[in-house]
Amino acid sequence: MKSTFLFTWLLLISCFICTAQKKNYIGVETGAYFGNANSNIESGMVSSGFGDRQTASFLGLFTIDTEYPRKRAGKTSYRVKYGHYLNKKTAIEAGFGLSYHGAVEGYDEKNFAQSNYLTLTSNIHTLYIAWVKTDSLGKAGFGIGPALSFYKLSADINQGTSRETTNYLLPGVMIKGFWNFLSYPSWFLGMGTELSVTAAAKIKAIKITTPTSESTFKSTKAGSFNGNISITAGFRF
Repeated sequence: MKSTFLFTWLLLISCFICTAQKKNYIGVETGAYFGNANSNIESGMVSSGFGDRQTASFLGLFTIDTEYPRKRAGKTSYRVKYGHYLNKKTAIEAGFGLSYHGAVEGYDEKNFAQSNYLTLTSNIHTLYIAWVKTDSLGKAGFGIGPALSFYKLSADINQGTSRETTNYLLPGVMIKGFWNFLSYPSWFLGMGTELSVTAAAKIKAIKITTPTSESTFKSTKAGSFNGNISITAGFRF
């Protein structure tokens, strides 16, 4: 009898521990991003004269035309996050990761002088702290809070002749939403989306001077918002 009672008591305690809400969680996110840094810089390239067409001739047999500016993006977003539940439906969450990457290539045709190339690459990492509200099962929710973006702008002048790097700190706010289609007491898997709105980076003018030509990229503002749609996974403890 005593052994049966002890076994039943231990079983009840184990069930309570397994089903009780965990107070903390850690997760990782990865997905596709969007933002306005490339578009802002592209507009700056055009207004600064870096929107010309480059024509390459091969032995006079045929030519290839390349239109500038050219935009490209080649990285997915990623983030690590940590959260602490204040109660069953409220948590405080902090996260950090890559939220945007892109590059814009410009070309300024100078005809009988040396033409100039300029490539501006944007890397934005974002740190945030959010107040998160969820349903009672932790399957869906939304959050809002302050954000700080670390914007690194790299300038490549005349295809590697010289390089410059400038860093900006951009304060703002972040809004997020998520749905965990698999949500268990110890782990979760789902999808989410977020949008960060920050102050814009004021990119200074960039002057390119060669023995036979001169080009200037005018000062412009870029990177005032970015966001992503991602897959998220993590565990609770």
